[in-house]
Amino acid sequence: MVEIKTKTELLSALTDSNLRVIHWFSEIPTEKFFTRQGEVWSASDNMDHLIKSHKPLVKALKLPKITLQAMFGKPQKSSISYEELCQTYRAEIVKGAQASGRYLPHQENPDGNAGDIKRDLISQFSRASADLVSVVEKWEENELDQYLVPHPILGKLTVREMLFFTIYHNLRPASQEGD
Repeated sequence: MVEIKTKTELLSALTDSNLRVIHWFSEIPTEKFFTRQGEVWSASDNMDHLIKSHKPLVKALKLPKITLQAMFGKPQKSSISYEELCQTYRAEIVKGAQASGRYLPHQENPDGNAGDIKRDLISQFSRASADLVSVVEKWEENELDQYLVPHPILGKLTVREMLFFTIYHNLRPASQEGD
């Protein structure tokens, strides 16, 4: 992936990753969309997880900035790069870190309405990802490095780092990172 330095580049990469997710999941045949391979999540599980990951971030970024600061403190260091964030996250995954709690997917195999459920999940992701882009557009460039938000595996991240994570996280199910 190209180095992401500015808010404009960040928004472009985030929007692109959102569109790639929608396209990739839309192309999966409905009969395969809900199929798990052993313990490996299905496409529907991944989509549900991404929705559950986007919604609380949107909610956090809509909070007054003073509230974020009161809840999570101030960054004590500069934001790391996209590639450094990806390396840190991959290292945690190798150590066994995985989704838990409210971020776990809760998809059941549908009966006759699989197509409707698939369309609904893609629509939910589309709305959540558009909401995220919209709320980030309201942030100033320098503010992305001045506020923290919590990540369940990586701890407190600057808003910029969390957005880097979101881009990478979006592309993981399809192994599209760096394409």
